[in-house]
Amino acid sequence: MSQAQTNITEGGTVGGSPSGHEYTKTTAKASFFEIFNERVYDLLSDETLESNLPIREDATKGVYVEGLKEVDVSNTEEAEEVLRSGMKNRQVASTAMNRTSSRSHAVFVISVRTEQTTSDGLSKIRTSKFTLVDLAGSERQNSTDTVGARSKEASMINKSLLCLGCVINALVDRENGKERHVPFRDSKLTFLLRDSWGGNSKTCLVATVSPSATSLGETLSTLKFAQRAKLIKNTAILNEDTCGTVAALQAEV
Repeated sequence: MSQAQTNITEGGTVGGSPSGHEYTKTTAKASFFEIFNERVYDLLSDETLESNLPIREDATKGVYVEGLKEVDVSNTEEAEEVLRSGMKNRQVASTAMNRTSSRSHAVFVISVRTEQTTSDGLSKIRTSKFTLVDLAGSERQNSTDTVGARSKEASMINKSLLCLGCVINALVDRENGKERHVPFRDSKLTFLLRDSWGGNSKTCLVATVSPSATSLGETLSTLKFAQRAKLIKNTAILNEDTCGTVAALQAEV
């Protein structure tokens, strides 16, 4: 993750060439939220820490969380500080299998905007997002000994992971030529990560497994999940808009 953040932020704001013909400016903003019991909470804002934020869909912005706090970051250290700050507010609890078990799915996003301006007034704006997702692990009640509120949390975690599995299965069937409805809207997790699965992105999945014999069932389930996910093909395209004077746009054409 540190290497990815370095690649994103190492440019910062880059001045023009020695002759002054071109100027490039790169800005990055970080946000961090969690999905807890099918509710979205901002991990960076004390004011909305206990507020369930709504999810919206826009033709330009796509799917986004309304009211989410964004913090300007210019280097890797600042991005990691935002990540550490949000982790302090994340929902965790003790179970029979994990003393600090995650009770939510956490989503850390760095939004990058690069504007390149030439001396003739032509501007090219490129936008992209780096999304890091930490999924809470599925739980079996007889293994974790969860009761009450912990049991409800485990049920919501398993439900959202089941929805994610259904989305992946539907996308794989589509890759094989079958007509399938993809149930992105069945959970907030799959709806927010719609572009990451079969959309305009490059996706890397890290599966965490255990060598313990007592976790054999969870390990096999995780590996099968990862194997199915590898069959999905994403198509990443460049998000670029061009603007400027009429003369500059005509010259570009």
